[in-house]
Amino acid sequence: MLAPWQVSLAMRTMRRNLSNAISISEIASLCRLSLCYFVRAFTNTVGIAPYAWFVQQRIVRAKRLLADTALPLVQVALECGFSDQAHFTKAFAKASGITPAKWRRQICTC
Repeated sequence: MLAPWQVSLAMRTMRRNLSNAISISEIASLCRLSLCYFVRAFTNTVGIAPYAWFVQQRIVRAKRLLADTALPLVQVALECGFSDQAHFTKAFAKASGITPAKWRRQICTC
């Protein structure tokens, strides 16, 4: 289990870097833990692996951008740290069960 300060630091660091590439080993180091121990402890504490949690947060941000802006999908993808629109679409569909374009159409009240 991680100490509360470690969970807070890890989540805060990942949230601040949603549009950047981030190394889980860097986060483990910030928490003063080895990579293996950090991954196991984060998973046991939060209930999801750190990288999966990070991707989940990127999807949450993407949904906000899709709902609140008219940014093209490729721009949303880049703003949320995905390498390209295809990577974004695949991750979004895996997490949501629907593509980002379909999701946007469903929530759009235009």
